[in-house]
Amino acid sequence: MKKKPKFHELVVRAKSGDEKAVIQIVYRLNPAVKKYSRRSGHYAECYSDLVTWLIGSINQYPA
Repeated sequence: MKKKPKFHELVVRAKSGDEKAVIQIVYRLNPAVKKYSRRSGHYAECYSDLVTWLIGSINQYPA
């Protein structure tokens, strides 16, 4: 059984260019992204904006 990497470890890998780590971060935060997207009333547009923001903010996260 494969061990799930810690969030901090994923961020470090994502900052170094690992695309799989970025995908795993988005997947882990997907429930929260969906929740806040539904609140806006424009689900599809808001969802894509939040995912784009999340990917862009990975490099700003202190690691």
